[in-house]
Amino acid sequence: MAVRHRVILLALVINMVCYTDRVCIAAAGPEMRKAFDFTPAQMGLVYSIFSLSYFLGQTPWGAVADRWGARGLVSFAVAGWSIFTAMTAVAWSFASLLVIRFIFGGLEAAFSPAVASAFNRWVPVPERATAFGLFLGGGRLGGAITPWIVGLLLVRFGFGWRVPFVIFGAVGVLAAAAWFIWYRNHPKDHPLVTPRELQLIESSVPVAREKTPTDWRPLLRSTRLWCLLGVAFGATFLWQFYITWFPTYLRERRGMSMTEAAFYAGLPFFLGMASTWIGGALTDVIGRRTSVRGARRVVGLISLIGGASMMLAGIWYPEASVAALMMGSAAGFIDLYLGAAWASATDIGGSSGGAVSGLMNASSNCAGFASPALMGWVLQHWGSWDAVLLLSVGTTLVAAVLWLFVNPREARA
Repeated sequence: MAVRHRVILLALVINMVCYTDRVCIAAAGPEMRKAFDFTPAQMGLVYSIFSLSYFLGQTPWGAVADRWGARGLVSFAVAGWSIFTAMTAVAWSFASLLVIRFIFGGLEAAFSPAVASAFNRWVPVPERATAFGLFLGGGRLGGAITPWIVGLLLVRFGFGWRVPFVIFGAVGVLAAAAWFIWYRNHPKDHPLVTPRELQLIESSVPVAREKTPTDWRPLLRSTRLWCLLGVAFGATFLWQFYITWFPTYLRERRGMSMTEAAFYAGLPFFLGMASTWIGGALTDVIGRRTSVRGARRVVGLISLIGGASMMLAGIWYPEASVAALMMGSAAGFIDLYLGAAWASATDIGGSSGGAVSGLMNASSNCAGFASPALMGWVLQHWGSWDAVLLLSVGTTLVAAVLWLFVNPREARA
């Protein structure tokens, strides 16, 4: 296996760890809510506070990765957020939980833009959508298995909700060490890279201008960038439902048991794993036969329109298990576009690909903060699940329209 492919594989595995830490709180959420006697609005804020700090940290961390490289940054971030994942288990109040989750989100914010910066150095453009699809699919796989692991620990072994956080945190510290030991900031510095692979990488990847600050002026004048930010916000407004409230929705709105809810709560992540891998590879295959711009446009439209349609069907379908399958399918559809989105962000950013990817992910997590908090508020004051879910369908359709104007530079792609 080529070294650049091992870089992608290692990033994929660590993204699995990333999502087990992130999704654990959704799987344990119903039990935590009982233990602390939280209102729906309080629980919504607990879910959302992660996305607030994650949103704030994305672009600065991406700029750091572009300037200094991803080796030390990823190792620091993974170790740091893993420690705070474990510290979630010692939370004693609403305020302590908010502080722990806020710091956790700020540290995890470094990971995705740092990996985008690493791929900008390691992965040739014709392989990039596939690479991002594989990387993002690792996160979905981690999210898929988390509800099952948490359900097993809580139901089968009778552990309290605090134990899974400690276990997942310990795994993360090991992942941080693995990245630092094996990864190098530049292909030329890695002892296993052959001259042939180095030539292949350098012939397609722009030379990274390390220690050069990002010039934001031309980037912020880009219509394509602003449309990409809008797409990220609109699509994530719907997707955040799966990471936060979906298990609670299945139990309270659809009347499922904890075991049933755990099964269906993992479904969006399993489908998302397959979709990110298929979507990234499909984008690159179509792009090699037609054009990169056209391939990304088609895959994105199918993804966003299909996701909105399936979510709408799931909201209105009366039978619980079929509705859950439809909602899970909506998540799978939306994830089809992610490889194209991240590849577009690195194209738009050029040598500042990590910073631009961070900005895109910041917009995404702005929606990640707004969506669960708003849903908690609506549940407490109106008692309506459907209101915010219908709003999320609307934001996804707006994202589909904006996607038409996200045009990566053909010269770079």
